[in-house]
Amino acid sequence: MPLLPPGFVIGVFSQPVSSFAKWKARGINTLVSAEPEGGRVKKEDWEAAATAAGLFFMDYPSDDDAVLPNEAKQTHRLAFMQNDEPDMTRQPNTGPFGPDGWTKPEILTARYARCKAAAPNLPVFVNFAGTAVTPEYYKGEKHLPYIAAADWLAHDWYVKNRNIDRYPVSLIGKAMDRLAQWSNNKPQFVFIECSDQKISAQGRGPTPDEVEEEINLAVAKGAKGIIYFPQRPPPGFQFDAMTPEIIDRITQVNARLTTPSAPAQNEPKIQDLLAQLNTLSARCDAMSKDVQMLKSRKYRIAADVQPVDS
Repeated sequence: MPLLPPGFVIGVFSQPVSSFAKWKARGINTLVSAEPEGGRVKKEDWEAAATAAGLFFMDYPSDDDAVLPNEAKQTHRLAFMQNDEPDMTRQPNTGPFGPDGWTKPEILTARYARCKAAAPNLPVFVNFAGTAVTPEYYKGEKHLPYIAAADWLAHDWYVKNRNIDRYPVSLIGKAMDRLAQWSNNKPQFVFIECSDQKISAQGRGPTPDEVEEEINLAVAKGAKGIIYFPQRPPPGFQFDAMTPEIIDRITQVNARLTTPSAPAQNEPKIQDLLAQLNTLSARCDAMSKDVQMLKSRKYRIAADVQPVDS
Protein backbone atom coordinates (compact mmCIF):
# COMPACT_ATOMS: atom_id res chain seq x y z
CA MET A 1 0.00 0.00 0.00
CA PRO A 2 1.48 3.41 -0.97
CA LEU A 3 2.63 5.59 1.91
CA LEU A 4 0.21 8.48 2.44
CA PRO A 5 1.77 11.93 2.90
CA PRO A 6 0.77 14.01 5.92
CA GLY A 7 -2.48 15.88 5.58
CA PHE A 8 -0.76 19.00 6.92
CA VAL A 9 3.01 19.40 6.69
CA ILE A 10 4.73 20.36 9.95
CA GLY A 11 8.35 20.78 8.98
CA VAL A 12 11.66 21.98 10.31
CA PHE A 13 14.53 23.35 8.28
CA SER A 14 17.97 21.75 7.89
CA GLN A 15 18.48 19.73 11.07
CA PRO A 16 21.20 17.17 11.87
CA VAL A 17 20.48 13.44 11.96
CA SER A 18 21.17 13.31 15.68
CA SER A 19 18.15 15.55 16.34
CA PHE A 20 15.53 13.62 14.35
CA ALA A 21 14.04 11.83 17.38
CA LYS A 22 13.80 15.11 19.28
CA TRP A 23 11.92 16.81 16.47
CA LYS A 24 9.60 13.87 15.96
CA ALA A 25 8.71 14.01 19.65
CA ARG A 26 7.80 17.67 19.18
CA GLY A 27 5.28 16.76 16.48
CA ILE A 28 7.34 17.34 13.33
CA ASN A 29 6.39 15.11 10.40
CA THR A 30 8.66 16.54 7.67
CA LEU A 31 12.33 17.50 7.40
CA VAL A 32 13.22 20.23 4.91
CA SER A 33 16.69 20.34 3.29
CA ALA A 34 19.49 17.90 4.07
CA GLU A 35 21.98 19.10 6.69
CA PRO A 36 25.56 18.14 5.73
CA GLU A 37 27.07 19.23 9.07
CA GLY A 38 30.11 20.77 7.44
CA GLY A 39 30.46 18.00 4.86
CA ARG A 40 30.48 15.14 7.38
CA VAL A 41 27.05 13.80 6.34
CA LYS A 42 26.23 12.81 2.79
CA LYS A 43 22.92 13.83 1.30
CA GLU A 44 21.85 10.24 0.65
CA ASP A 45 22.71 9.23 4.24
CA TRP A 46 20.64 12.08 5.64
CA GLU A 47 17.68 11.07 3.47
CA ALA A 48 18.05 7.42 4.50
CA ALA A 49 18.12 8.45 8.17
CA ALA A 50 14.94 10.51 7.71
CA THR A 51 13.20 7.51 6.17
CA ALA A 52 14.41 5.21 8.96
CA ALA A 53 13.05 7.69 11.52
CA GLY A 54 9.62 7.62 9.84
CA LEU A 55 9.85 11.26 8.77
CA PHE A 56 8.96 12.68 5.38
CA PHE A 57 11.41 15.03 3.73
CA MET A 58 11.95 17.60 0.99
CA ASP A 59 15.44 17.84 -0.43
CA TYR A 60 17.45 18.96 -3.42
CA PRO A 61 17.66 16.60 -6.41
CA SER A 62 20.89 14.85 -7.25
CA ASP A 63 23.03 16.43 -9.95
CA ASP A 64 23.55 12.94 -11.35
CA ASP A 65 20.91 12.08 -13.95
CA ALA A 66 21.49 8.39 -13.25
CA VAL A 67 20.58 8.85 -9.56
CA LEU A 68 17.60 11.16 -10.03
CA PRO A 69 15.09 8.43 -11.04
CA ASN A 70 15.92 6.50 -7.85
CA GLU A 71 15.36 9.62 -5.74
CA ALA A 72 11.97 10.00 -7.40
CA LYS A 73 11.00 6.60 -5.97
CA GLN A 74 11.95 7.37 -2.35
CA THR A 75 8.93 6.51 -0.20
CA HIS A 76 9.32 9.45 2.18
CA ARG A 77 10.26 12.19 -0.28
CA LEU A 78 7.48 14.77 -0.56
CA ALA A 79 9.20 17.07 -3.05
CA PHE A 80 12.34 18.10 -4.83
CA MET A 81 13.72 21.49 -3.82
CA GLN A 82 14.91 24.52 -5.74
CA ASN A 83 17.55 27.02 -4.65
CA ASP A 84 16.54 28.54 -1.33
CA GLU A 85 15.56 32.20 -1.61
CA PRO A 86 16.49 32.70 -5.27
CA ASP A 87 15.11 36.25 -4.90
CA MET A 88 17.67 37.16 -2.22
CA THR A 89 20.34 39.61 -3.38
CA ARG A 90 23.78 38.00 -3.14
CA GLN A 91 27.23 39.20 -4.00
CA PRO A 92 29.32 38.98 -6.04
CA ASN A 93 26.77 39.14 -8.83
CA THR A 94 28.55 36.61 -11.01
CA GLY A 95 28.27 32.88 -11.68
CA PRO A 96 24.79 31.74 -10.64
CA PHE A 97 23.72 35.29 -9.76
CA GLY A 98 22.47 37.93 -12.17
CA PRO A 99 23.29 41.66 -12.15
CA ASP A 100 20.69 42.22 -9.43
CA GLY A 101 22.24 39.54 -7.21
CA TRP A 102 19.25 37.21 -7.64
CA THR A 103 19.80 33.59 -8.70
CA LYS A 104 19.51 33.33 -12.47
CA PRO A 105 16.01 31.98 -13.32
CA GLU A 106 17.34 29.65 -16.02
CA ILE A 107 19.07 27.60 -13.30
CA LEU A 108 15.71 26.86 -11.69
CA THR A 109 14.04 26.30 -15.05
CA ALA A 110 16.61 23.66 -16.01
CA ARG A 111 16.35 21.89 -12.65
CA TYR A 112 12.57 21.86 -12.88
CA ALA A 113 12.74 20.21 -16.29
CA ARG A 114 15.12 17.53 -14.98
CA CYS A 115 12.90 16.79 -11.98
CA LYS A 116 9.74 16.55 -14.05
CA ALA A 117 11.41 14.26 -16.55
CA ALA A 118 12.30 11.89 -13.71
CA ALA A 119 9.09 12.25 -11.71
CA PRO A 120 6.23 14.08 -13.46
CA ASN A 121 3.93 13.84 -10.44
CA LEU A 122 6.40 14.74 -7.69
CA PRO A 123 6.15 18.42 -6.65
CA VAL A 124 9.05 20.84 -6.90
CA PHE A 125 9.32 23.24 -3.94
CA VAL A 126 10.77 26.76 -3.85
CA ASN A 127 11.07 29.18 -0.94
CA PHE A 128 11.14 32.95 -1.37
CA ALA A 129 12.43 35.75 0.83
CA GLY A 130 9.39 37.50 2.25
CA THR A 131 11.17 40.85 2.14
CA ALA A 132 11.40 40.54 -1.66
CA VAL A 133 7.73 39.64 -2.07
CA THR A 134 5.97 42.42 -0.16
CA PRO A 135 7.43 45.82 -1.25
CA GLU A 136 4.46 48.14 -1.63
CA TYR A 137 4.55 48.92 -5.35
CA TYR A 138 6.15 45.70 -6.59
CA LYS A 139 3.99 43.75 -9.06
CA GLY A 140 5.79 40.38 -8.99
CA GLU A 141 7.26 40.40 -12.48
CA LYS A 142 10.71 39.22 -11.36
CA HIS A 143 9.21 36.29 -9.43
CA LEU A 144 7.21 34.87 -12.33
CA PRO A 145 10.06 32.77 -13.84
CA TYR A 146 10.78 31.24 -10.44
CA ILE A 147 7.11 30.50 -9.80
CA ALA A 148 6.88 28.78 -13.18
CA ALA A 149 9.75 26.50 -12.11
CA ALA A 150 7.93 25.17 -9.01
CA ASP A 151 4.71 23.49 -7.95
CA TRP A 152 4.82 24.32 -4.24
CA LEU A 153 5.68 27.81 -3.00
CA ALA A 154 6.90 29.03 0.38
CA HIS A 155 8.20 32.23 1.89
CA ASP A 156 10.02 33.30 5.03
CA TRP A 157 9.23 36.66 6.63
CA TYR A 158 10.87 36.89 10.05
CA VAL A 159 9.12 40.06 11.14
CA LYS A 160 10.03 40.00 14.84
CA ASN A 161 13.68 39.25 14.19
CA ARG A 162 13.90 41.97 11.56
CA ASN A 163 12.25 44.89 13.32
CA ILE A 164 9.64 44.52 16.04
CA ASP A 165 8.32 48.08 15.65
CA ARG A 166 8.29 48.37 11.86
CA TYR A 167 7.12 44.99 10.56
CA PRO A 168 3.72 43.58 11.55
CA VAL A 169 2.80 39.89 11.42
CA SER A 170 0.26 40.79 8.72
CA LEU A 171 3.16 40.93 6.22
CA ILE A 172 3.08 37.12 6.25
CA GLY A 173 -0.50 37.25 5.03
CA LYS A 174 0.41 39.88 2.44
CA ALA A 175 3.15 37.64 1.05
CA MET A 176 0.72 34.70 0.85
CA ASP A 177 -1.86 36.82 -0.96
CA ARG A 178 0.67 38.02 -3.51
CA LEU A 179 2.12 34.58 -4.20
CA ALA A 180 -1.40 33.21 -4.61
CA GLN A 181 -2.22 35.94 -7.12
CA TRP A 182 1.03 35.61 -9.07
CA SER A 183 0.88 31.79 -9.21
CA ASN A 184 -2.84 31.25 -9.77
CA ASN A 185 -3.15 29.69 -6.31
CA LYS A 186 -0.35 27.13 -6.21
CA PRO A 187 -0.08 25.37 -2.80
CA GLN A 188 1.80 27.41 -0.20
CA PHE A 189 3.90 26.78 2.89
CA VAL A 190 5.10 29.31 5.45
CA PHE A 191 8.37 29.41 7.37
CA ILE A 192 7.85 30.27 11.04
CA GLU A 193 10.45 32.17 13.06
CA CYS A 194 10.84 30.56 16.48
CA SER A 195 14.23 31.68 17.79
CA ASP A 196 16.26 34.82 18.42
CA GLN A 197 18.30 34.96 15.21
CA LYS A 198 20.19 38.10 16.29
CA ILE A 199 20.15 39.41 12.72
CA SER A 200 19.10 42.97 13.56
CA ALA A 201 19.58 45.43 16.40
CA GLN A 202 15.93 46.42 15.95
CA GLY A 203 14.69 42.83 16.21
CA ARG A 204 14.29 40.14 18.83
CA GLY A 205 13.12 36.57 19.08
CA PRO A 206 9.35 36.05 19.00
CA THR A 207 7.37 35.21 22.11
CA PRO A 208 5.40 31.94 22.27
CA ASP A 209 2.20 33.90 21.60
CA GLU A 210 3.75 35.56 18.55
CA VAL A 211 4.93 32.22 17.18
CA GLU A 212 1.41 30.85 17.52
CA GLU A 213 -0.02 34.00 15.96
CA GLU A 214 2.14 33.50 12.87
CA ILE A 215 1.11 29.84 12.64
CA ASN A 216 -2.58 30.66 13.03
CA LEU A 217 -2.36 33.30 10.31
CA ALA A 218 -0.71 30.87 7.89
CA VAL A 219 -3.31 28.18 8.60
CA ALA A 220 -6.23 30.61 8.35
CA LYS A 221 -5.04 31.75 4.93
CA GLY A 222 -4.91 28.21 3.61
CA ALA A 223 -1.28 27.16 3.98
CA LYS A 224 -0.67 23.46 3.26
CA GLY A 225 2.04 23.37 5.89
CA ILE A 226 4.42 25.29 8.11
CA ILE A 227 8.20 24.98 8.42
CA TYR A 228 9.96 26.02 11.59
CA PHE A 229 13.25 27.92 11.34
CA PRO A 230 14.81 27.42 14.80
CA GLN A 231 18.38 28.30 13.86
CA ARG A 232 20.57 31.13 15.04
CA PRO A 233 22.81 32.12 12.11
CA PRO A 234 26.52 32.88 12.64
CA PRO A 235 28.13 34.19 14.70
CA GLY A 236 27.21 31.85 17.52
CA PHE A 237 25.45 29.42 15.20
CA GLN A 238 22.93 27.00 16.69
CA PHE A 239 20.74 24.44 14.92
CA ASP A 240 18.09 24.82 17.63
CA ALA A 241 18.02 28.14 19.46
CA MET A 242 14.44 27.92 20.72
CA THR A 243 13.62 28.71 24.33
CA PRO A 244 11.95 26.05 26.52
CA GLU A 245 8.74 28.13 26.48
CA ILE A 246 8.61 28.14 22.68
CA ILE A 247 9.40 24.43 22.54
CA ASP A 248 6.44 23.74 24.81
CA ARG A 249 4.17 25.98 22.76
CA ILE A 250 5.00 24.56 19.34
CA THR A 251 4.65 21.03 20.71
CA GLN A 252 1.13 21.90 21.82
CA VAL A 253 0.33 23.64 18.53
CA ASN A 254 1.67 20.73 16.49
CA ALA A 255 -0.57 18.34 18.40
CA ARG A 256 -3.54 20.58 17.68
CA LEU A 257 -2.70 20.75 13.98
CA THR A 258 -2.49 16.98 13.63
CA THR A 259 -5.51 16.05 15.80
CA PRO A 260 -9.03 16.14 14.32
CA SER A 261 -11.10 18.85 15.94
CA ALA A 262 -12.93 17.59 19.03
CA PRO A 263 -16.61 18.51 19.49
CA ALA A 264 -17.14 21.66 21.48
CA GLN A 265 -18.33 21.27 25.06
CA ASN A 266 -22.03 20.26 25.25
CA GLU A 267 -22.18 19.87 21.46
CA PRO A 268 -24.55 16.97 20.65
CA LYS A 269 -23.28 13.85 18.97
CA ILE A 270 -24.33 13.08 15.41
CA GLN A 271 -26.37 10.07 16.62
CA ASP A 272 -28.35 12.34 18.95
CA LEU A 273 -28.97 14.86 16.16
CA LEU A 274 -30.26 12.12 13.86
CA ALA A 275 -32.58 10.82 16.58
CA GLN A 276 -33.97 14.32 17.13
CA LEU A 277 -34.48 14.79 13.39
CA ASN A 278 -36.35 11.48 13.18
CA THR A 279 -38.56 12.50 16.11
CA LEU A 280 -39.32 15.89 14.55
CA SER A 281 -40.08 14.22 11.22
CA ALA A 282 -42.52 11.82 12.88
CA ARG A 283 -44.25 14.70 14.68
CA CYS A 284 -44.55 16.63 11.40
CA ASP A 285 -46.10 13.58 9.75
CA ALA A 286 -48.61 13.24 12.59
CA MET A 287 -49.50 16.95 12.44
CA SER A 288 -49.96 16.70 8.68
CA LYS A 289 -52.43 13.84 9.14
CA ASP A 290 -54.33 15.85 11.74
CA VAL A 291 -54.57 18.80 9.38
CA GLN A 292 -55.82 16.59 6.54
CA MET A 293 -58.43 15.06 8.85
CA LEU A 294 -59.66 18.49 9.95
CA LYS A 295 -59.83 19.67 6.35
CA SER A 296 -61.86 16.60 5.29
CA ARG A 297 -64.57 17.09 7.91
CA LYS A 298 -67.90 18.78 7.19
CA TYR A 299 -68.88 21.57 9.52
CA ARG A 300 -72.31 23.13 10.37
CA ILE A 301 -72.24 26.81 11.18
CA ALA A 302 -75.09 28.40 13.13
CA ALA A 303 -75.56 32.09 12.51
CA ASP A 304 -77.57 34.33 14.86
CA VAL A 305 -78.88 37.16 12.68
CA GLN A 306 -80.26 40.16 14.55
CA PRO A 307 -82.31 42.92 12.91
CA VAL A 308 -80.64 46.27 12.64
CA ASP A 309 -82.70 49.43 13.20
CA SER A 310 -82.52 51.77 10.29
